Amino acid sequence: MQALISDLLAYSRTSISERKYESTDLNKLVQEVKTDLREELTQYNAVIESDKLCTLNIIPFQFRQLLQNLISNSLKFSTKERQPHIAIASEKKLGEEFEIARLSPSTTYCHIRISDNGIGFDQKYHERIFELFQRLHGKDVFQGTGIGLAIVKKIVENHHGFITAKGAPNQGATFDIYLPENKSSS
Repeated sequence: MQALISDLLAYSRTSISERKYESTDLNKLVQEVKTDLREELTQYNAVIESDKLCTLNIIPFQFRQLLQNLISNSLKFSTKERQPHIAIASEKKLGEEFEIARLSPSTTYCHIRISDNGIGFDQKYHERIFELFQRLHGKDVFQGTGIGLAIVKKIVENHHGFITAKGAPNQGATFDIYLPENKSSS
């Protein structure tokens, strides 16, 4: 019950908290999250690999929460048959270069990709996993409240972007985040 209350408070804070954007190096945030999750990373013997990541005008504490939720999920949904491997990459390009209809052709976006080699999920659930309290597995199989990815989606929306998920059973999961490089702080 305590975890549920804590997660609900975190979700509500993404809606009501002050939205103060700062130029932030995502490499620094990844390092902070790795420090925060040091025990879990050691427990799972996990590897996090990241390229040189973008610097973006973001709400740092929210984006730190986003990274922590996605990395924690990668650990939670890892498989005992493989050492957990999480890859984080980013690139900046014009919307037209991504060939995604939702993107404005003349806007520069930072595309952040976070992928893992865990248990994955059936692609038919790619939208459902971002809804509050939606779980693909019972509580007896995996701990959690079903709020973590809803928080991630809300944070991406706070940054005027969008997130997609791809997966396949026992093939891992990939989360693609598209954020406009320049956004107003309103």
